[in-house]
Amino acid sequence: MSTTANCSRVTAVCVMTMMMMMMATEAMPKAGGQSRHRKLETVPLQLDPGAVAPPTHTRALQNASLSPWTYNVSRDDALFPPLLSEARCLLRGCLDPEGREDLSLESRPILHQTLVLRRVKAEGAGHSYHYRLESRLLAVGCTCVRPVIRHQE
Repeated sequence: MSTTANCSRVTAVCVMTMMMMMMATEAMPKAGGQSRHRKLETVPLQLDPGAVAPPTHTRALQNASLSPWTYNVSRDDALFPPLLSEARCLLRGCLDPEGREDLSLESRPILHQTLVLRRVKAEGAGHSYHYRLESRLLAVGCTCVRPVIRHQE
């Protein structure tokens, strides 16, 4: 899990750097009479491994939860980070104090929106690529909730 945490931290540093560069570009004064369409600009991106905070050792919650989960790791080499971990709830219900499944409650995923970079082949250029910022909604854990009951009239 520490590898996933490091990937998340590196992603956050990269995304924040790119967003700051994009905001700085937008804030720059425009030359007289230029249209709103900007030319795609390539900027160098260097990752400093020293900027990543060291992992802290915390208790693994997925097995201690009333709504346990496991992680599925997917790989997409066109994305940065290339590995994404997503939680999958193991039960339909939740665990009672004796460790039995209680179906009067429901296990539901906890969703978190994150930003990733997608590598895109540039038009017309041979081996040239650029990165596009994308948003993903990922399940990061599971929680126990009361079911929604709708009464019909």
